[in-house]
Amino acid sequence: MHDKPNSSQEEAVSAPNPLFRKAENVLEANKIRITKDWLGRIISRMDDLDSLESFPTQESIRASVELVEGLAAALRDETVLDSFQPGGHYYERAAQLGFFGDGDTPGLVTLSGNMLALEDSIWMLLLETLRKEDKELLTLVMRLRVALHGIFTASTESYFRHSTSELDRLAHTDPLTGLYNRRFMTRELERHCEMYKRYRHPFSILMLDLDNLKAVNDTHGHQAGDAALKHLAMLLKVNVRDVDIACRLGGDEFIVLMPETEQSVVQVVGDRISTSLAKTKLKVDAALVSLEVSVGDASCPTHGTESDQLLEEADASLYRSKQGRATNREAANGPASR
Repeated sequence: MHDKPNSSQEEAVSAPNPLFRKAENVLEANKIRITKDWLGRIISRMDDLDSLESFPTQESIRASVELVEGLAAALRDETVLDSFQPGGHYYERAAQLGFFGDGDTPGLVTLSGNMLALEDSIWMLLLETLRKEDKELLTLVMRLRVALHGIFTASTESYFRHSTSELDRLAHTDPLTGLYNRRFMTRELERHCEMYKRYRHPFSILMLDLDNLKAVNDTHGHQAGDAALKHLAMLLKVNVRDVDIACRLGGDEFIVLMPETEQSVVQVVGDRISTSLAKTKLKVDAALVSLEVSVGDASCPTHGTESDQLLEEADASLYRSKQGRATNREAANGPASR
């Protein structure tokens, strides 16, 4: 059985460390000074009017003063540190200090620099009040923490870039086929039109339509139709160059943008894709399904230098191809169908 601690032992346990108490008093008494120094350091680095005008001064002052009060309270009571963790009061207040827009500096690097400036304001104030031995220790801590901030910023920025890149990829990718989507193609087509006007780099577009997708869906179900779309997408990837941009416009329509390509070349590629699709059959359960594709094309500058002109010509070319295939089919099967 443990002895009950006497009052002097309880006081010894609960009494704050003298150094902690001194630091707490310094922070509490100088919270306005710390805030002014910190915000002054941030503003001094801004070299453009937009950043200065967008700087949220009033809210920054309120949040930073309250955070300094929280730091002082944490020196007195260790449990206050819980409030600096996700979901805690001081954590939420700190979230309001995500300043961005310091000139051309990347946002995450700017944010790290701003947080470092807050630490500098606090440490420099504490250095003024500490004994020589304590100053040496704090100077050591300050030097190490600059390097640690660099490590944290670099690793976080790398993660941020990777996450942003992945989000950008998902925003411009067709989830079924893995090809680019209409939004991405629209942007790229307009960009290539502008590049032609400026640098005279020709390009062509290849438009494709999976002719019998509706029949596949109606006969074998939408899973079979999805498989047919993915099969055509695979053939596109195999038959075009790395610099070409293959996209699913939606439904059964696809388009390929081919830089530095004349119309005669893009027609050869279209014929090759059509032939490859005709030679393969899609296995659906126990059945083998034949797939057919109609192909149209347009070239810049032959058919225009604007994106809508090229799309209109490619669509018209596709329609002529589809009508020609239908005519040939009727000619071949007409007598038998009567």
